[in-house]
Amino acid sequence: MRLVTFTHGGAPRTGALADDAHVVDLNRADHAIPADMIGLLAGGDGMIKRAGSAAASATRIPLSDVTLLAPVPRPPKVLAIGLNYRDHAEESGQPIPKHPVVFAKMPTCITGPGMPVHRPTVSGALDWEGELCVVIGAGGRHVAAAEA
Repeated sequence: MRLVTFTHGGAPRTGALADDAHVVDLNRADHAIPADMIGLLAGGDGMIKRAGSAAASATRIPLSDVTLLAPVPRPPKVLAIGLNYRDHAEESGQPIPKHPVVFAKMPTCITGPGMPVHRPTVSGALDWEGELCVVIGAGGRHVAAAEA
């Protein structure tokens, strides 16, 4: 199941892609499913299973009738890994790190598909690169490598 956040005639909603051309509104299909993605993810495995059941039987909305937003708008935390591939380290004149270079980004850096990327007025240019964002729905702290 591919979860999405979208708008359709109003406020942001949680949904699931039914196929390449349709989305379902999970909260309208089952009012126990939160209408916001952070709330849905906080519900854990049980809520994800409930969302899957709702998605299987919910009314489909054409994807062309909705606006897709970032899957998790304004996430509580965004961590990034710098110099995460050899060419990038070499082109920036940096040594290849022995351990990941971790840094934080502001949650406002997240944008949805097809949405504008705003250039700060203090910057003369934007640098582009491919990004991969992973949503981790379950918390953890001091987790042993074997348990991760």
